[in-house]
Amino acid sequence: MSPQPETPSESRSESHWAAYDAAGIQTLLAVEDRHFWFRARNQIIRALVSQPIQDLASGFRILEVGCGSGNVLRVLKSAAAGRGSVEGLEVSAAAAEVARQRTGLTITNGHLADLAAPEPYDVIAAFDVLEHIRDDAGVLSQMREQLKGSGRLILTVPAHPALWSAFDVASEHMRRYTPASIRRGLHTAGFEVEYLTYFMVLLFPIMWSRRRFIRSDRQNLAAVYDSEFQIVPGLNEVAFEVFRRESVLIKARRRLPMGTSLAIIARPRPHSG
Repeated sequence: MSPQPETPSESRSESHWAAYDAAGIQTLLAVEDRHFWFRARNQIIRALVSQPIQDLASGFRILEVGCGSGNVLRVLKSAAAGRGSVEGLEVSAAAAEVARQRTGLTITNGHLADLAAPEPYDVIAAFDVLEHIRDDAGVLSQMREQLKGSGRLILTVPAHPALWSAFDVASEHMRRYTPASIRRGLHTAGFEVEYLTYFMVLLFPIMWSRRRFIRSDRQNLAAVYDSEFQIVPGLNEVAFEVFRRESVLIKARRRLPMGTSLAIIARPRPHSG
């Protein structure tokens, strides 16, 4: 994949994805259950994962890579409905501890290489994680090795390089994806895409218009980051009602024509030879 120019500080050490610090986790905890974007995305993720999980025989194993504070782990735990196990993997020790407390699930603090899994997983998920990873193709290959041949990889990533903004810089993103670039990366890592769609359709023209007028190199990045999580009463609820309706279309595996994010379900290709 061709990444965006690497705007985060080159002095920051990173081997996989940027870790959440303690302050960032507290910021997320303050908004995740109320902000329209997180709430609508959770419903969309539930629609995305529900059928693959329902199709599994009892005793399955699910791993969320880069589980952060455990927000989406709660969705996966609910979708599993006690028929299988769900666990998380998180590089930030602060985030991993919050996720344990929030979900009661097993959370490994580390990277994919640190997992001591007794057998491959049935589902591996990563929601808005790959964009933080310098070597995203390498991590996708590691996921392929940790996944059963009959398993599924479920992803969300930010879409459209044209939407690159101060918020991407503040969030330490490496890139935004196109359908073609994420397909190429998955194919290189040994996956075949089953389903791919945009989501957050009506957010696209708003973000595009807004971000054309903001120069990322002239912003206080902390203020930019905080501004994205502001909750405006009334407007926040209207936005949630609008965007959550996309989950119905995604559950029916419809493909939305545009949006600010991409959702993907992929399966491993058989190893050659």
